[in-house]
Amino acid sequence: MTVNALDHVGEWKVTISGHTLEDVFVAMARIIANAAGRIGDEEPSAWESIEVTARDVPTLLVDWANELLGRSEVTGLAYSELRSALVRPAADGSARVTAQLRGRRVSQWTSPLKAATYHALSLENVGGEWRAEVLFDV
Repeated sequence: MTVNALDHVGEWKVTISGHTLEDVFVAMARIIANAAGRIGDEEPSAWESIEVTARDVPTLLVDWANELLGRSEVTGLAYSELRSALVRPAADGSARVTAQLRGRRVSQWTSPLKAATYHALSLENVGGEWRAEVLFDV
């Protein structure tokens, strides 16, 4: 799995590649958690179940990122631990991601990330590897 980030005024572009769709979604969660700020020394929170649905898989990745950003800000947790992540496209083109996640308390919130955007969004399988590009407003 590879992750690259490119800063630009007002935007932060993230490129992720992985062997599976789940790799891409897990990497996105870790990117958001790593950007959150200084993590405290407390034990991780209890496991929480999460489910996000969208009209298609690329949109699902953005909606997933925004759900994690919002959840992190509300709870004050950086959700870097995931298990049982499943991304399921449906016959009608819609898609769903489910997972269990847990996080650690952010002692000093410094995340510049405001929201993932649909602008220049891409998610495709190239030569058996999934590659995503997502822009964040910062």
